[in-house]
Amino acid sequence: MDSDEQHWEIAAGFVADGLRRAEKVLYYDGARSTEPLLRRLREDNIDVAQHLRSGQLAMFPPELTNQLWKLSLAEMATLVAQTIGHSLTEGYASVRVTDEPVGAVHRPGGHSLAEYDRAVHEGMQGHPVTLLCQYERTDWSTSELTELCEMHSIEVATPAIYDDGLLRITRHAPFSTRVSGEIDFSNRHLVRTIIDKELDRALRAASQTDEIQVHLESLRFADVTTIIQFVQAAEGFPQSHTLVLYGVQPCIRRVLDRCGAGFTAQLTLREAVLP
Repeated sequence: MDSDEQHWEIAAGFVADGLRRAEKVLYYDGARSTEPLLRRLREDNIDVAQHLRSGQLAMFPPELTNQLWKLSLAEMATLVAQTIGHSLTEGYASVRVTDEPVGAVHRPGGHSLAEYDRAVHEGMQGHPVTLLCQYERTDWSTSELTELCEMHSIEVATPAIYDDGLLRITRHAPFSTRVSGEIDFSNRHLVRTIIDKELDRALRAASQTDEIQVHLESLRFADVTTIIQFVQAAEGFPQSHTLVLYGVQPCIRRVLDRCGAGFTAQLTLREAVLP
């Protein structure tokens, strides 16, 4: 992974999928990212509090997670098998596990992450488990990442239209994008550019659509100049099409109202509808 927004997008999607499948979800936080992860889940309309109360979602803090990398390989394999076995005895048909191996960077136990990876794989054998390995590109060398990727049969691909570490824009669906993070003077030009491109694609599409959707559930900050661009973009739409903004945060909605959003016929604000 290359950015925090990409990290939370991938991790939250993995966790949310497990919760929807009624799986036990174990999240080992190695980088103190629990709060932004839970925030992303809430932005995706996941009832985080309920899942934490029921125990279906278990979050392990960095203090505990980082102790794992001090274990021997045999101890790691045994612990993984025991943890999974305990989750299954709780009545769950399957288990979903993910961790952030930041604590393994300095090899406190003397083993490489690849060796621990193999130990975890051994502990999972014979159990209904889905494991997501999260590798931050800044934590590992190219050779280590190459070795780790070669050990896995599936690599999660999460392409973005744009990602500068502060702002991440992804295609949510045809003619629908999601904006996550923060917009300021350095990247605000992208808002109008992407909306205009999506409108152009829609006008040229064989299968007609009358909406250009922008999901703002995870847009946590935007300056006034940026917010005005949403209104100005919609004012330039033909009568046949509407710019629809989903999940607008209250602070951004207030500015939109002051910028005349309510008087712009081709602009509509809707509540979040993410699954």
